[in-house]
Amino acid sequence: MPTLYITEPGATVRFSTGSIEVTVSKDPDGHGPLPTQTRRLIEVEPHRIELIALVGRIHITSHATRFCLENRIPVAWFKRNGDFLGRLVPELSRTADLRLLQYSVAVRTESALLLAKEFVAGKIHNSLSILSAIRSNRANHPYLGSAIGQLTRLQTQILNATDIESLLGYEGTGARTYFRGLTAGFDGGLPFEGRARRPPPDPVNALLSFGYVILANTLASTVEARNMDPYVGFLHQRRSGRPSLALDLLEELRAAVVDRFVLRMCNRRQLRLEHFEDDIKRGGIRLTRSGLRTFFREWEAFMDKPLPGLKSDEPLESLVRHQVNRLAAHLRGRCQYRSIRLGEVYAT
Repeated sequence: MPTLYITEPGATVRFSTGSIEVTVSKDPDGHGPLPTQTRRLIEVEPHRIELIALVGRIHITSHATRFCLENRIPVAWFKRNGDFLGRLVPELSRTADLRLLQYSVAVRTESALLLAKEFVAGKIHNSLSILSAIRSNRANHPYLGSAIGQLTRLQTQILNATDIESLLGYEGTGARTYFRGLTAGFDGGLPFEGRARRPPPDPVNALLSFGYVILANTLASTVEARNMDPYVGFLHQRRSGRPSLALDLLEELRAAVVDRFVLRMCNRRQLRLEHFEDDIKRGGIRLTRSGLRTFFREWEAFMDKPLPGLKSDEPLESLVRHQVNRLAAHLRGRCQYRSIRLGEVYAT
C-alpha cells in the first residue's frame, strides 16, 4: 500500500500508538450529529505508506500532519471530482545539485528536445500497442486500421522534429488519432465516443481524467522525493501551478497505465452507470462515493502488479520510481533516458 487513499466523507486521519489510523464518527440511530460512535476504518504502519491522498471532505489532525512531515510522507488533497487541490511536502534535501542540472537541461534547446522526443515517442509507441491489442479482437472496426497507420507514420515525424512546437503538434495529432481508435475497445456497457474534458461529459471520460490526475500526482511526489522540480519540464511549457515535469513523465504512461486500467474496469463491468452521478457544482459526471471506493481498491491492486504488456516482473508502483530515477541518472550524464515501452524488456 504505497499510497493510502481515503474517500469516506467525514473521516479523520490520526496518528495513534505508532500507526496511521483512519476513523469516522457515525450516529448509531441516524438522527442528528449526537450521540456519535467512532468506527475505525483502517490502521496502517507508517513504513508501508509513501503518500496519503485525501479525496473529498477528509480531516487530518495536526499530530498526524506533523508525523507525516517528520517521516517524509507527502499528503495530497483532491476534490470529489478528481480536481487536485494541493500537496503538503516534507522538507526537501538540502542539496540542490540535481535541480541545477535539471534547470540547465531545460534551458538548453537541444537537450530539452532530446528528452521531449523520448516522452512523446514512448506515448505513441504505447498508444499503438493498445490499439493493436484491440484490433486483435475487432479486426473489422472502421477506425482502427487508419488510426494505427497514422500513428505509425507519426513515429518517423517525431524522430525528425526540430523544435518543441512541432513536437507538440505531432503529440496532439497522435492523441486525437489514438482516442478515435480507442472508442473500439469499450464493450462493457459504458460507451466511449471520444475524448472530452473540462468537464467530462460521460463516465469513461470522467475515469480517464481522474486516473490521469491521480497518476500525475504520484509522479510529482516521486519527482520531489528525488530532489527534482516537478514544475520545470522539457516538453510541457512552464506555467504557474502546472507540474510540467510530472506531465512530461505522464505522457508515456497515459495509454499504458491509465487507459488500460479504465478499459479493464469498464469491460469487466466493475464500474457501471450507477457508480456515477452528475457533478452539480462543476458540471459533467463524477464517481459516486461507492464508485470512488471501487476505483481506488482496483487501482491499488493494479499498481501492485507488473504492468501488462511490459517485460518486467517489477510492480507498477516500483516502475514509476525506477523511471524517475532513470531520468535523474540521465540528468547526471550516467545513461540515456528511455521511456517505458510496452512489448520491450524493462531493465532497472
